[in-house]
Formats: sequence, structure tokens, C-alpha cells
Amino acid sequence: MDIRERLEAFWSGERPDQIPLTIYQNEWRHTSGDPAWQPMFENGLGVTHHVPSFQLQWDNVDYDLDSYEEDGKTIRRRTIRTPVGEIFEVHADGWRQKFYLETAQDYEVMTYVTRHASVTPAYERFLETEKQIAPYGIATALTGRTPMQTILVDMVGLENFSFHLYDLEAEMMALYEALLDRYRRVVEIVAGGPGRFVSVLENFTSETLGPGRYAQFLLPVYEELFPILHAEDKIIGTHYDGKIASCRDLVARSPIDLIESLTPPPEGDMTLTECRAVWPDKLFWSNINVGCYDLPPDELCALVLRRVKQAAPDGTRLAFEVSEQLPENWKTSIPIVLDALRETRCSA
Repeated sequence: MDIRERLEAFWSGERPDQIPLTIYQNEWRHTSGDPAWQPMFENGLGVTHHVPSFQLQWDNVDYDLDSYEEDGKTIRRRTIRTPVGEIFEVHADGWRQKFYLETAQDYEVMTYVTRHASVTPAYERFLETEKQIAPYGIATALTGRTPMQTILVDMVGLENFSFHLYDLEAEMMALYEALLDRYRRVVEIVAGGPGRFVSVLENFTSETLGPGRYAQFLLPVYEELFPILHAEDKIIGTHYDGKIASCRDLVARSPIDLIESLTPPPEGDMTLTECRAVWPDKLFWSNINVGCYDLPPDELCALVLRRVKQAAPDGTRLAFEVSEQLPENWKTSIPIVLDALRETRCSA
């Protein structure tokens, strides 16, 4: 099997000839020209590319991007201008320093932006990307985050989110409903387009939302919209890269097929043994903690095989990935992981 065939088997709950390993294109792209990658590809590594199969266009909305240097850092300020006002965010060296939403007026502007977005298919772009990245690249279809995770992660940030839930509840809920209407249109388009695996990049960790609001804002969206994707034979994975134990029963009830970037302790709070016990039928695309790559080779190999035994004693419903941070010693450590996974090989 090649990497695409292994992932198809994994997504289908079948046994690939060996447990797959992939790396996010975003973690790989900075070193993509290094010839050290080629032997890893030949030994089974794949690169996942998150590719939208839809596009957004806006009426009466203008976007401006200003870039400049300040104190040795590259500053990027993105401004959105509308008939009801303007909002902006600021990044320094790629890290967000200011979020769009701080006031009630900011919410009004973003709600206007959301309501004035049209969503149309971009299937050709997806298919063209899929051709260009062969044979070691795998295109995964995106829906974007669900509405409340979009507000939390992309628009407000954790600190202000906590205050806004209380101080700006009405404004937040108006934006939530606008985002939900748009997300419904996105899901319908993605369902009708190419790509077997659908990535919902939630970046969820339970301590930022909690089980009460998970049940209020995430689970109902999953229950309403994921069946539309399932009807078209899509496999749905949610990017849950942090702690999930407090929401484990809600996740078990959800129509999520696959927990993606699933990370054991210390970043996460559930071992793969615990995850498999509570989610016996879900697929795990598990991130190997970046600190593990610094282990001596025999210990890293043993850890990988131990996690295989915990999550996939029958060789099914498990893949590994580099989804959070490229280890500094990637040239030596990733080949060790690939060699360990060859020990899971069967005759499939």
C-alpha cells in the first residue's frame, strides 16, 4: 500500500498494511526543499494539505493588509471596512497580538461581514491541488471551525471570550447565529464536493469551553450538520489537540467519526488506552507529543509501539501525525517513528 491507500483503509475502519504516519503541510512547508524528506516519503510518510472546496466572497466589505517592521518584528495589520464600521487585527511574526472583537460595535461589524458573505463551490481548486501534491500529498477538505470555536479562536481570543460571554452575550449570540447560517451553506457545498476526509479544525480543548457550553454550542451543530456529510460518505475529523476528559461522554455521543491531533498527556489529559475505552468505535489520528521525539531511539520506538497496542491492538482505527510542532531533530526522529511503524506491518 502507498500512503493514500493506507489512509483510505484507516478512514474506512479497515486494516492498512501498516499504521500510517503523516505530517501537516503547514509544519513541513518551511523545510520542504530539504532532500532528507524523500527517504521518509519512500518509507511511508505522507503530507496532509488542508484544502477548501468552497470560497467566500463579500458584498460591501473591503479588506486591507498593511505590513511593516517594528522592533525587529514583522507586523501585519488586517483591517476590515464595512458601511457599519471597521475592525482590525494585528499579528507580530505570525502570532496574533490583537483580535478583531473587543466592543459591541466590533460585533456589529463582524456580524455584518458574516451576513454579507456568499459561499460558492471551489471544487476545481481542490482537484487541481490534489493532482499537484501527488504522490505523497493527501488533500483533506475543510469546513472551517464551527461557529463558537470560530469566535473563540479566530475573532476574540480566550481572555476576552470569557468576559464577552457575560458582558456582550446578546452581541455574541447574534454573531453566532450569523456564523451558523454561513456554516450550514459551507457544509452543504463540502458534502457535494471532492475529498473523502473532511477536516473540522476546531482546535478544541475542554478547559476553554467546558462540557456545558460544548453541549450548548458544539454538539447541536455536529448533530444537525454532520449527517449531511455522512450522507455523501464523508469521514469527519475534529481537531481536538488538548484536554478532553471533561467532555468525553459528550464526544462519545457525537457523530464525530475521527478525533484528529488527539494528544496524550502531558498536553492532553487522556491516554490512548482511556480514549479507546470510552470511544471504542472512533478513529484516532494521534499527534505524538513533540517532547517524545527527544527520547533515545529505542525508547521512542517502544513508545510508538506501546501506543499502537493501546489504541489499535487489531491494527485498525489508528494513524499518527505531526500536527502541532515539527521536532527540531526531525531528520533523525521521524525516521525512527517510521521504522517502528514498519513493525506493525501485516500482509493486508
